[in-house]
Amino acid sequence: MTDSGGKKKLAALVLVVSLLAIIGVSLAMFNGTFSESTPVTVTSDRSGLVMEPDAKVKLLGVEVGRVGSIEHVTDGAELKLAMYPDMMSLIPSNATVEIKSTTVFGAKYVNFVMPENPASTHLQPGAVIASDNVTVEFNTVFQHLSDVLTQVQPEKLNATLGAISSALRGRGEELGALLEQSDSYLAKMNPSLPQLQEDLAKAAQVTDVYADTAPDLLRVLDNATATSATVVDEQDNLDAVLLNVTGLADTANTVLTENEQNLNSSLDLLLPTTDLLAEYSPEISCFIVGLNNVIPLAEQLIGGNQPGIALSASFMYGQEPYTYPKDLPKVNATGGPNCHGLPNPDLSKHANFVVADTGTVPFVPSTEVQVHLPKVFQLLFAGVYPGQGGQ
Repeated sequence: MTDSGGKKKLAALVLVVSLLAIIGVSLAMFNGTFSESTPVTVTSDRSGLVMEPDAKVKLLGVEVGRVGSIEHVTDGAELKLAMYPDMMSLIPSNATVEIKSTTVFGAKYVNFVMPENPASTHLQPGAVIASDNVTVEFNTVFQHLSDVLTQVQPEKLNATLGAISSALRGRGEELGALLEQSDSYLAKMNPSLPQLQEDLAKAAQVTDVYADTAPDLLRVLDNATATSATVVDEQDNLDAVLLNVTGLADTANTVLTENEQNLNSSLDLLLPTTDLLAEYSPEISCFIVGLNNVIPLAEQLIGGNQPGIALSASFMYGQEPYTYPKDLPKVNATGGPNCHGLPNPDLSKHANFVVADTGTVPFVPSTEVQVHLPKVFQLLFAGVYPGQGGQ
């Protein structure tokens, strides 16, 4: 009996130890004690209120690892991730990380975010990744609300809301009518919103132009200030100038009034001349320029820089004296302006010969010797002509 009871106790002890071993091994397997992992570090400003070790690490909703440990450092928190080795090849090296939660009060987990252009290389063991953001938690919201209430001063806010309530009490119909009118105004304005947006865009361009020209405008204002100060300082001289100008205007008015008819007659007489000059203005321009170009040749022709003028001269009989009406001038040329190669004529070609119906009878040198008594007496007796008497 004794041996039988000892065997039963031993069997019970072995059973209990086996159950404990199975439970321990199960817990170890559940915690990943016997599974291999690849270390990756995530840095963040904070880890979140409900971030615990063994939290999940996900990629596109698929679990790719666990949070091994959480260390709080000076500038935030460091999360040591235990990544599944077979999942590392699915995560690109340029993937980003964010700390999220399933619900508002739920536990946090680490989520890998796929970039728009994934890198060709995958995440390497020992990589350090900075978290983009941590989901906003209620403690943060309450902290911000507390800061806002501290700045707003609740007693003043209460007084303001009370005043608004008093102002709106009994004015519901008026407020409704105002909202209805506002709705009608907005309905009318809505079709013009694209044009308004375009006007605002153009206004921005105009303001940019004004901003660029602002220094010049300010400089103009400074100059105008200096000019106005000068005018003030010289106002006496300016008054004198204005008085003199007024006197000159009065004198000019008198002169022009008295000579109005003469001026009109002069302008009428000048009209044919000005019309002729306007018609021949191209020819006048090229003639003057051509004359200027030929001046060096003319200087060489008459001697250049030598002292004196080189001339080829001889004596000829004089032409018969002017007689009326035989020698009246004749102006009957036509043809319009023509520069004939000026101002830069081709010296290898002869200029066109123009026959103009002008002048008097062609010049024919006299071959007879005649005594011109008036000229002789003028030379001998200093201008005393026959029949005028003597001095």
